Amino acid sequence: TLCTFSSSSLVCPQLRGPPDAALHEGLLSQYDGDSRSWQENYFILLGDFTLRWFESEEALRKGCEPRGSTALSGYLLLSSPSEYAESLGDLCQGLAGGSPFADPPGEFLFFLYHPFRRHFCFCADSAESRRIWKAALRDGIRYRSTELQRRDSLEAEAFLEAVRFYRQERGRYGAGDLLLGLEPEILGNVLMEDLLPVLRSQVLPSIRGSERRRQQLWLQFLQEVYALILSEIASEFEGFQKEKEKLQTELEKKIRPDLDQMLTLKDQIASKLQAAVQSPAESCCGRSVEPHLECVMEELMRPVSSGVEAVRSLFAQRVDEMIGLVRSSPVAVLQKELLALGRTSWQPQVMHLCYEEADLYRESLRGLEERFGFRGVTSLVLGAQNLMQQLMENATHTFLQLSQQHLGQAAGRCRLTQMLRKVKERVLKKFDYDSSSVRKRFAQEWLVRIFLPFLLKHLESGCKLELPQYESFVFADFSGIINLENIYEETVLAVLLQAVGRGEGGLHCPGKIFPPSKYFQSPNRCYCFSVPG
Repeated sequence: TLCTFSSSSLVCPQLRGPPDAALHEGLLSQYDGDSRSWQENYFILLGDFTLRWFESEEALRKGCEPRGSTALSGYLLLSSPSEYAESLGDLCQGLAGGSPFADPPGEFLFFLYHPFRRHFCFCADSAESRRIWKAALRDGIRYRSTELQRRDSLEAEAFLEAVRFYRQERGRYGAGDLLLGLEPEILGNVLMEDLLPVLRSQVLPSIRGSERRRQQLWLQFLQEVYALILSEIASEFEGFQKEKEKLQTELEKKIRPDLDQMLTLKDQIASKLQAAVQSPAESCCGRSVEPHLECVMEELMRPVSSGVEAVRSLFAQRVDEMIGLVRSSPVAVLQKELLALGRTSWQPQVMHLCYEEADLYRESLRGLEERFGFRGVTSLVLGAQNLMQQLMENATHTFLQLSQQHLGQAAGRCRLTQMLRKVKERVLKKFDYDSSSVRKRFAQEWLVRIFLPFLLKHLESGCKLELPQYESFVFADFSGIINLENIYEETVLAVLLQAVGRGEGGLHCPGKIFPPSKYFQSPNRCYCFSVPG
C-alpha cells in the first residue's frame, strides 16, 4: 500500500486571515453589578472577535437576540482578583470600594478590564475551560486592538501621527496604549484622557452613598460618557470619510506642480534647524539615553526571541505530526491535517505558549515608565504577538504552497514523506534567515518608540519652543504642507538613530531618514516569505 498511494487528489488549502466560524463558545458565570449576583450565560466569540452572550445555548441556536455584545479592542485580560483590584484602584482614585464582587461560584476567575467600558468578571467551571477562554479572548483583544496598526496604508500612518502631534501640543509625549483600536476608539481615548481629570474633580465628589456604591456609580458614569463620546465621534468620522477623497485630490493638485521646490525648501530649513538642534540633541542623547540602550535592547530582544523560537518549534512539531500520518492514513485525513496546519496561526489554544513569551515584557520593562515615561507596554506585547502570528502564518502558507508544487510528483507514500520533509527543512531555513533579522529590527524599532518621546520632551524647552522663528522661511503657499515640527523631529530622530546604530549596527536606511511613524508599522511590512513560482 505504501507504493500505491496517490497524492493527485490532495489539494493544499489557501487560508489567510481570521476564520469565519466562531472561535470559542460555552457557559461562563458572570458577575452582574446591578443585582450583585453571579449569573450563568452562554458566551460565543465570533470570527470577527466580537463577544456575545445569551441566556442559554438554546437561545443562541434558536436565533434569539443576545443579552449583550462587546468589541474587545482596548481591553486587558486579567487573571486574578488582585490584578483587577489594582486596575480599579488606579481608575477610581480616592474611592476605597474594595472588591466589586463577593462569593464567586468557583476559583477559576478571570477578568476583562477597560477603563471606560463595561467590565467583565468571569468564573469558569475548570482550569482547562479558563485556559481555553483566556487564549481565545487574548487573541480577540490583540486582533481588534491592533487593527489600525496592521493596516499597510499611509492614511493610517497620517492618522496616528495627527493624534501624536495633538497630544504633544499639550505636553504629552508618547501616546502609549491610547493608540489601540479603530480611529473613533483612539479619538475617544484621547478625549477621555483630557476629560478624566475634570470629571474626577467636578463629578466624583458629588456622587453619594457607600464607598462601594460610589465606585459602581462612578464606573457607570464613565462608561456612559465614553459611549456618548464614541457615538458622536463615529458619526463625525463617517462624515469625514466621505469628504476625504475630495480633500486628498485637492491636496495633490496643490503639491504636484511645486513638489521639487517644496523639497528644496524643506532641505534648506532642515539644514538651519540641524545647526541649532543637533548639538543639544546629541548632548541629551549621550547623557540620558545612550547609557541605557544596550540594556534595554537586551530586554527587548529576549522575549521576542523566545517567542520566535517557540513558533519555530511549534511549526516543526505540527509538520512532523502531519508527516507521520502519511504512512497510515487515507487521503481525506491528510487533507484535514493540511487544513489544520494552515489554520495554526489562528488557533489561540495552540499559539498561546508562543504568545505568553511576550507577556514577559510587562515585568522586565516595568521600570521604563518611571524613568522614561514609557506607557506602551501593552502595545509592545501585542506587537510582538502579531509578529509571532505573522511568522507562523507565513511559514505554514509557504509550506502549503511548496507542497502543492510537488504533490503531483510524489508517486507513493515514501516519496511523499521524503518530499514533505525536504519542504519542511527548506521552510525552516527560510524561517531562520528571516526571523533573525525581523526580531532584531522589531527590538530596534521599539527602542525608537521608547526613547524618541523622551528626547522630544526633554528638548522641548530648549529647542522646540524656538521653532516659530523659522516660520518666516516657509512660503505662504506651502504653509499647510511643510510642517516645521516634522522637520524638527526628523533631526532629533537622526541623532537617536545614530546612537542606536553605534550600539547595535544601525536602524537606518542609507541616505534617508524616515519620520517616526515609519518605524511604528505593523511587523507585516518588515518581513515576508517568498513563495517560489
